This record gives sequence, C-alpha cells and structure tokens, in this order.
Amino acid sequence: MVFHEVLRIMYLVQIITGVLGNSFVIFLYSFKLSTGHKTKPIIIFLIHFLFTNIIFLLFRGIPKIIDVWEFNYFVDFTTSKIISYLQRVSRGLSLCSSCLLSVFQAITISPRSPIWVEVKARVPKYVLPCCLLCWIFNLLVDIVVPVYGTGLRNRTHSKERWQIGFKALDLYPTKTVMFLVWKFVYDSAFVVLMAISSGYMIFVLYRHHQQVQNIQISSVSHKSSPEVRATKTILLLATTSLSFNLMSSMFMIYMTFTKVASPVMIHVSGLLSLCFPTLSPFILLNSDFQITRFSCIH
Repeated sequence: MVFHEVLRIMYLVQIITGVLGNSFVIFLYSFKLSTGHKTKPIIIFLIHFLFTNIIFLLFRGIPKIIDVWEFNYFVDFTTSKIISYLQRVSRGLSLCSSCLLSVFQAITISPRSPIWVEVKARVPKYVLPCCLLCWIFNLLVDIVVPVYGTGLRNRTHSKERWQIGFKALDLYPTKTVMFLVWKFVYDSAFVVLMAISSGYMIFVLYRHHQQVQNIQISSVSHKSSPEVRATKTILLLATTSLSFNLMSSMFMIYMTFTKVASPVMIHVSGLLSLCFPTLSPFILLNSDFQITRFSCIH
C-alpha cells in the first residue's frame, strides 16, 4: 500500500534527521557555553529545549517505526506501560520547554522599568529550578497513563481503542475521556501562555521598530541587535510549535469526542507532532548567526 510505504519513509526520515539535528545544535551550544565568559540563561534553556526534543522523537517515533515497519517485537505488559508513560511525558516536556523558552525571552526584552529590572536580575537564578519543575510536573501529570492503558494483543487498530506507544486507551470509559480532557486542558495552559508571551514579543518588537524609524541613525545602526535577533528566533520557534501542536491536537480532539480511532488520523497526528522537534534545530541554525558561522568554520 502506497500510504503505508510513505509512512515508513516519513517516520524514518523525521527520527533520524531530528535526532541528529538536535544533537548537533546541542554540541554547538555546549561549546559556546563552555567558551563563554559567563553562563547565559538563554543557552541553558535552549539546550534543555533541544534535549527534550530528542527524548520526544525517540519515545514517540520509535514505537511508530516498529509499528509501520512491522518489526517482530515482544514487549511485556509492565514494559509497555513504562514506554507509553515516557512517551506522554516526553510530549509534555517538549511543549513545556518551548513555553519556558518563550516566556524567558519575553521577560528579557521587557521594558527597563524598576519592576522588570528586578525580575530580570532574578531570572538566571531560576533557570535550573524551572527546568527541574518542568520534569516533575510532567512526570506527575501523566502518571495516569499506565493506570488506564491496556495491553495490545496485536498491532491492529480498532475503532474503540486509541494506540499510544505499545498500549491503547479504551475510548469508551468515562475515566479515560476525563483523562484526555484534563490532558488537553493541561497542554492548552502552556499553549495559551506561549501565545501570550509571543504576542507580547510581537508588540515589543513592533514598538522597537517604530522607535528606530523615528530616530535618525547611521546605516551601521540599522543592523538588528543580538537581543532582537534572538527574540525573532524564539518567536519563530513559538509560532511553529503552536501551529503543529494545534493541528495535531485537532485530530486527537476529534477522535476523543467521536470515539473513533482512525488509523489514518492517528498517523497524521503523529507525523504532525514530530514535525516541530525535527525542524526546530534547523530554525535555530538558520537564525543564529554565531552558531552558523562556527559550524561553517569547523
């Protein structure tokens, strides 16, 4: 079947490209961090963001590859619970780290008022605690996945079960629907926060552009500052993340309320969810002049 062959190639290309791309950019940022005079919070957030992308690609993509390539595998009930649990956690981590990155940059470019100056001074102290809380929250929120998941006797999809990893969620019990709705609300909170911070960054950039136009400056000063370039990059990442997450969620919402787990919709939703972690390292490479220059030299 042509659709099945296309799925095989697309999943394989996404996983290999995404893992290698994120790993390469992590190496470049780590080198930049080790050779810098001081630790920059934005780089730590970016490394954490790229690392969660790798985790998501592996736990989300490998079960899909095993499924569509029809490899012979044996996973016991306990192992299937753990894998499915980590798969859901990794998705939450990817979304949460994108939100942290967007909020941090919004604070960074905020006006130089006394309140914001104090907040900016405290932000570097909370970088690692924020990353740690991101992990703790997602590990706790998705603990119900092993509880309501059921083992798959075979690898066929049914209209009553929605496969996640090596397990399936029965769409008919009320508890399962409640969990899916709660998970949607939880993810939506990060999406809304990311949208607000992105909108705020757009407002600040627009105001900055207006100020530049009203001031007589030399041609050299027309170049964007590193802060503005970083903001545009984070804004592009946030917009891309919002777009792919919303498109992927539309299929999940439809399957939840219609109680029909269509194999085509499941695979389309899976491919869309893998697009952002696959593309994000290349967005960073294309937008960050210093990293691009370093990669060309070395």
